[in-house]
Amino acid sequence: MIKNVKVFLEHSFTTIVVNNIIALALHLTISIISIILLIVFVVTGPTLGVYTTHIMSRLFFIILHISLYLCAGMVLDSSKDEKYDFFAGTIIAVIGIGLWIYTLSKTGMNLVETPKELSEYWIIYNLYYSPFTMIYFLSGLNGSPLLSLLTNLLPPFLLGCGIKCRRITVKRSAVD
Repeated sequence: MIKNVKVFLEHSFTTIVVNNIIALALHLTISIISIILLIVFVVTGPTLGVYTTHIMSRLFFIILHISLYLCAGMVLDSSKDEKYDFFAGTIIAVIGIGLWIYTLSKTGMNLVETPKELSEYWIIYNLYYSPFTMIYFLSGLNGSPLLSLLTNLLPPFLLGCGIKCRRITVKRSAVD
């Protein structure tokens, strides 16, 4: 019995680690896509700015970024126990919290507002979480350090939801 538990824990742990590494690679890929979209917005701003500032365009890009994370979650391994689904992006959150603490220590521990003269310290953090930075920009939310701390929880949550969607899809196809 102890041997079975040990094998189960080893399999679950390795699956979690592999899922985290793949999730980090997918997060970085989504971030690069987001940065490319942002560059395209800036370059085409004078000519296409009328269309990209429309509420439907903004809503489309917000849904696109969220969908990318859900689809990335569907790519991850769902063969392990269901209770580990939301651990898939913990490495993303740990790196993000580390960047957040480093940046906050550089800016003087102001949780409510980021003064303009200190915003340069947030560049690395905003690049790491560029999909959510873009979502906040498109939705009109002001990026505060407290909101940035909560942003660390979004990738693991969305990836976990993607794994749950994959489980539902697999169960439905098994029933049919």
